[in-house]
Amino acid sequence: MSGSRRSTFYGGWLAATLVGCAAFSLAAVDRLIQPGEPVPDFTLPAVRGGSFELRKPQGQPALLAFLETVPDTADTPSRSQVAMLQSMDHQYRAHGLRVAIIDATALGMNGEPGRKPDRDALINTSYDWNLEIPLLEDENGRVARMIGVTHAPTTILVAADGRAARVWERPVPPGEMAVAIETALGNGPLIPGSKPNKSK
Repeated sequence: MSGSRRSTFYGGWLAATLVGCAAFSLAAVDRLIQPGEPVPDFTLPAVRGGSFELRKPQGQPALLAFLETVPDTADTPSRSQVAMLQSMDHQYRAHGLRVAIIDATALGMNGEPGRKPDRDALINTSYDWNLEIPLLEDENGRVARMIGVTHAPTTILVAADGRAARVWERPVPPGEMAVAIETALGNGPLIPGSKPNKSK
């Protein structure tokens, strides 16, 4: 085999191998992350400026809510979670909890995909909802796919060690959420393998 043909052959083989590995990687995250598993690092832009970053070990728990921002009606499952999320932020921000809403409109509900709103629409939503917590734009659903989120609402409580403490694929009652946050802050039962909070 000549040098040129050998180069073409190995180049084609390498490209096919990389494509296969990429497909395998995507298939590996085609499952919602489970409690005790590490949450992938990411950085997403906030629609009103700045960004939100999740890095391990972060030292602080984080509450990530994948919500549908369109249609914006009070009785949608995603919209019904907003007041609760803001309440959790008010109660636990001083204790180190970080709360963020990630737009997941493109994921849809009940298996029906939605239409992703543009940046201006998301900015308007953040004001309409009177948000004091960041609304993040997940371009092309990249972070949702990394975590395995397939529909909204899905909420993930990330422990201070960067692993998922609780995962909900439904609207979460405030009392249930508060107990989970207290636990993540070290005020309740620990998730398997986590370490107690020694800061208090």
